[in-house]
Amino acid sequence: MRSSPQTLPRSEDVVTAALAHLARIVLDTGRFIYAHDAGDIAAAHDGYNLLRHCGTLWFMARATNTLPGRADPDLLDAIGRATGYLGRKLAPPPWSAPDRPSLGLVGNGAVKLGGLGLGLLALAEVNDVQTLTLAPMTLPHPPPETMSRMRTYALDEIEGDDFRHKRDFDTGEVLGFRSDYYTGEAIFGLLVSGPTTDDLTRVTTSLMRKGYGFAQQSHWMAYAACEAVARGVVPEALGSAYLTGLMEAILGDTHYRARRQSTAIACRTEALTRVLLLARDHPGVLSSDLLDRIRVHAGQNLALQLDWYADGQFWKGDDARKVQIDYIQHNATAFLHWGMLGEG
Repeated sequence: MRSSPQTLPRSEDVVTAALAHLARIVLDTGRFIYAHDAGDIAAAHDGYNLLRHCGTLWFMARATNTLPGRADPDLLDAIGRATGYLGRKLAPPPWSAPDRPSLGLVGNGAVKLGGLGLGLLALAEVNDVQTLTLAPMTLPHPPPETMSRMRTYALDEIEGDDFRHKRDFDTGEVLGFRSDYYTGEAIFGLLVSGPTTDDLTRVTTSLMRKGYGFAQQSHWMAYAACEAVARGVVPEALGSAYLTGLMEAILGDTHYRARRQSTAIACRTEALTRVLLLARDHPGVLSSDLLDRIRVHAGQNLALQLDWYADGQFWKGDDARKVQIDYIQHNATAFLHWGMLGEG
């Protein structure tokens, strides 16, 4: 381990450097240089992932809204261009009901539920960036209407006590693919971007009662559950029981550290630190002993994450020096939370 929790750099410095790097790699089209060798953006890797585009944009806007001071104009310009790329991927499904206008986030001919969730998160934060003026036609409609139509699509995907995860955009055929993370991303995005509905409350409550996400140590369900508690969507007692179980799942099985990969660690750190932020605002939701253990574990994780960090870039791990936009997103978000907690 290169660092200890006592010698962590200032969180704001890490986050600011990450923002500057991401702004540099947003192309004129609004796409990011998706992946490159550490320290060399000219050594770009092939591929792109629309969900990770949305998640990275969410981090950039959220960090901009959180850090003190006026945002750099180059950063704001990059956020605007990346928002435009997201906007050009939104389209009304040809099979949707005329009385329920909706928008799907279309990638490779399909709409993935997780993309809608992360897209909603991104647009909700972008809409709150006070010094950002989006260019005309960046989105299909003004941000509130765009988000409303995306929410309609996502809410219509609720089926029983879960969601349908993927559809063919042209035909509406439900595809068999399922992700361990799309449900948490969708619930979180829906809760952040607008009011709950009876169906959304029912699904969220049911999944939390079942301990959904424990096996995956899901940081997205940590976000979703914290948001549900903070907004009063679920009873605090249920939130306490669920988050206690999820935190114990992460604290009790640290095999993820042995992988020596930055993002596997960072995602757990996001969950740990988001729960600490909830507990700060909702005293008593978790026991003081558990909170102490969470704080120590998060500090240890952050120190490990620095083993694969330099100049605003986080690379994969010991086995590869590839920097990818989501590696920066998850790792820098963990440091953003740490700073919000006043820990560094």
